[in-house]
Amino acid sequence: MHDEKNPMFSVRNLLVKYHKLVALEVEELEAPVGKILIVGSNGSGKTTLIKVLLGLMRPTRGEVRLLGLNPFTESNKLAKQVTYVRDKDELPDNLKLSTLLDVLREQYGEDNVDAIAKELGLLNHKDKRLCELSRGWRRKASLLIALASNKKLIIMDEPFSGIDSGSRALISELLEKKPSNMIIISHIQSRIRFDHLIVVESGRITYNGPYKPIEWYS
Repeated sequence: MHDEKNPMFSVRNLLVKYHKLVALEVEELEAPVGKILIVGSNGSGKTTLIKVLLGLMRPTRGEVRLLGLNPFTESNKLAKQVTYVRDKDELPDNLKLSTLLDVLREQYGEDNVDAIAKELGLLNHKDKRLCELSRGWRRKASLLIALASNKKLIIMDEPFSGIDSGSRALISELLEKKPSNMIIISHIQSRIRFDHLIVVESGRITYNGPYKPIEWYS
């Protein structure tokens, strides 16, 4: 089990290249447990960093650890501790919302899932297939996976994209209440009280430290 005194993740001598293009280069990076916000302009390397940490992308070189685990050799252990919601919804178009709810109820408990789904307004659409939902409602369905999760770490890439300001406020409140550690990539301000901030620019880390007011990226 991950020791809470140790970093949530660490990176050493990391290089990620696409052909000759350097997508990310980090000599050393550590981040503590808690709620972490990662910001940076489009194409700066934010999502690349997350994919490497999760073992979804092999770096050109370097060592990474997430929750003390090597994502490339201990992926099964890591999967049991991490919930990841991508920036693009990947749930099948023909999936019924009721089926998604049933799967999540089995994993995380009926009362828990139904309470969150009700707050999000999803129960009113439970008989619809995801292809019948608007972009905003479909995004809420994807976010329900993270909001209902009881895993140690929740990672979310652009969770607030495509949803209205009222829903953003509600989702921020729900995330704020969760005891899980979080890594959130976002270019949209939220009401979450983050503990730590990482700024990525042109494939390099330009700030890594306690959260502070920043210039937001659009």
